[in-house]
Amino acid sequence: MNNTYMIREAVSDDAEKMISYLNQVGGESDNLFHGENEFIVPIEGVKRKLAMSKELENSIVLIALDNEQIIARAELEGYYAARIRHRAKFSISVRKEYWNQGIGTEMIKRIVEKAKKMKLGIIELEVISDNARAIHLYHKMGFVDIGIYKKYFYVNGMFKDAVVMQKLL
Repeated sequence: MNNTYMIREAVSDDAEKMISYLNQVGGESDNLFHGENEFIVPIEGVKRKLAMSKELENSIVLIALDNEQIIARAELEGYYAARIRHRAKFSISVRKEYWNQGIGTEMIKRIVEKAKKMKLGIIELEVISDNARAIHLYHKMGFVDIGIYKKYFYVNGMFKDAVVMQKLL
C-alpha cells in the first residue's frame, strides 16, 4: 500500500500537469472520455476551468499527488441553473499503477464531504456498463443505479452503454 500520496484541491498552476496526466491516463483504460493523447485542450483553457471551479460554490477538482506527479483526479461539476443547482456531476480517474490502493475510495470520501459542505443534494455519474471495478466501487460508496444510457460511449469502433448512478446526500 502506497501511503506517500497527498490529496488537495487543484489550482490553475496545476494545468500543465493535469493535461499530461489526462493524456496518460486516457491510454490506460477504455473507460474515460478520451484515449491516450486525445485530451487536446490549450493550457489556458484548463487554467480557466480550474480557476472557475475554485470560484463556484458547487464545483471542485481534487487531485492526488505522489512526488509532485498527479496520480488521481476527481471532479464535482455543479450545475448553474437555479432549479438543478443542488446536483453535481462526478468524475474520477486513477493512474493504473495506483489501482487497488484505496485512492479512489479516499477521493470519493473527500468529494462527498465537500459536496455536503456545499449543500449539494445529489451527486450523479455515468459509468461504462462493463466497468465492473468502478461500478463495485460506486456501489460500495453508496451510489445507486437509476438507469441505462444507451450508446453512451463510442470506443474502438463500438457503442457502449453506461449505467447512470446517483448518491443522495
